[in-house]
Amino acid sequence: MSYSEENGQVVLRMSREDYDIVLMALGALTAMTWDKEKKGVRLLSLLNRLNSGNPPYEVPESKS
Repeated sequence: MSYSEENGQVVLRMSREDYDIVLMALGALTAMTWDKEKKGVRLLSLLNRLNSGNPPYEVPESKS
């Protein structure tokens, strides 16, 4: 993993596995802070920006 700054932007290079862990941790924190001073809304906005380039996740239909 490496960290640098370029033109006022933070660049963090990590494995896909580490990135998935970061997303899960931020998602859990978003759920835990949802109603507390609108921090959950800000975290959700961050998560949406982090995922803006990813293809949408499709939930498979359950077979009942």
